[in-house]
Amino acid sequence: MAGTKVSTVVQAPAEEVWALIGEFHDLGGWHPDLPASRLGNDLAGNAIGTVRVFDLDGVELHENLLAYDAERRRYTYGLPEGTFELTRYRATLHVLPVTLLGASYVEWAATFDVEAEHREASTALVEGVFTAGLTALRERFAA
Repeated sequence: MAGTKVSTVVQAPAEEVWALIGEFHDLGGWHPDLPASRLGNDLAGNAIGTVRVFDLDGVELHENLLAYDAERRRYTYGLPEGTFELTRYRATLHVLPVTLLGASYVEWAATFDVEAEHREASTALVEGVFTAGLTALRERFAA
């Protein structure tokens, strides 16, 4: 099993950060490298099982919502088996308050299985997406 985790501190309260990033279908609205997604099935909003679809230069990327907890400000999603050479892909986006600073700690983590010859490239791809998103998020709320 491989994995990666990227985190950052955002200079805004957790509730405010979650209001921006907590909607599963709105990832393309705050992530600079992703387009807006479209609904991939009949389940809308943050319903478990809903699917978001990204068109990435003619390639469709499907992500399905596996768990959603607004109170704990976190959601987990997966990819269909074999996407980007990955199997058992699970990623979680989580916002935690840093109470004394009035800030937030945001973590984006993934675990997945991948053949050894694809491990380095696949991990770098996932980590790059997470890093770009969290960097943009931090800069958006910078003082």
